[in-house]
Amino acid sequence: MASPVAVGGGVLGAAAVGVGGAYLAGAFEGLGSSEVEIEQKIVLLSQNSEFKTEYGTDGKIGKDYGNYLVAPFGDTSASKDGQIKENNRKWWEQSYENWKRDSENSSQTLSEEFKDTSKVSKAFSDSTDVSDSSTALNRVCKSIYVKEKSTITLNTGSTGNEVKLKRDLFKYCSILGEVKTISEAEEIYNTDTKGKEDANAKKFIAVNGNDKFWAKRNEEFNDISNAGEKSRSKSTVTTSKFKTGLEGNLKSSVKDICQEAYKSSKDNQIDYPTAEVDIFCTL
Repeated sequence: MASPVAVGGGVLGAAAVGVGGAYLAGAFEGLGSSEVEIEQKIVLLSQNSEFKTEYGTDGKIGKDYGNYLVAPFGDTSASKDGQIKENNRKWWEQSYENWKRDSENSSQTLSEEFKDTSKVSKAFSDSTDVSDSSTALNRVCKSIYVKEKSTITLNTGSTGNEVKLKRDLFKYCSILGEVKTISEAEEIYNTDTKGKEDANAKKFIAVNGNDKFWAKRNEEFNDISNAGEKSRSKSTVTTSKFKTGLEGNLKSSVKDICQEAYKSSKDNQIDYPTAEVDIFCTL
């Protein structure tokens, strides 16, 4: 088990991961830079032309995490020559290599959906393939995208597969790679702080590591023109640091604001309203 990571008072700089780097994340995690020489355009689930019809139902995994999940086939709209585009094949092939490495590691305990070759037998099956397609990694992920969020949420009476499935979902189906919470990363916060609260520690994203997540979240946070659910424009509390920035600096990264929120008193609803920490510092 990794040793606990103490979070001190200093501000941690965000990793230098750009948009292209974030899109390469997940499947290419663990590879040396010499092995990934050309950035490839990855079509995310939310960018898929069929997103609203196939994955747009509230409460579904695909709906809530579509900005981070890789589209099963890529862009399924017809190209100029009338052929369906399959842009994500190479990404799925590399993700499959990562899964295969983990599945062969006896110390790895995978979720039921990814546990062995009976569940995942190959990397990719295109949109027209019907033979042996259900166990292709891209289609395994596709089947999870339409499930309820409760299947990756740990509740009373849960079997524990929920935690494993959430980890595997982001590790093998997402541009983010594995994303760890405060409790999973074993970050330490002082008593009576937001980061110390057990319920918060299980959902707030750790500031150490998770560089790809924070790069993507910062992109969402600063996107005012196409404001999504994670845009700073969604902050409604006048005094909130998510609205004003740290010390009035509107260029403050969302990672740094979240870190200060975690260290703040659990009762501090002026600078770091819990409702807004829930919006900006969680998946």
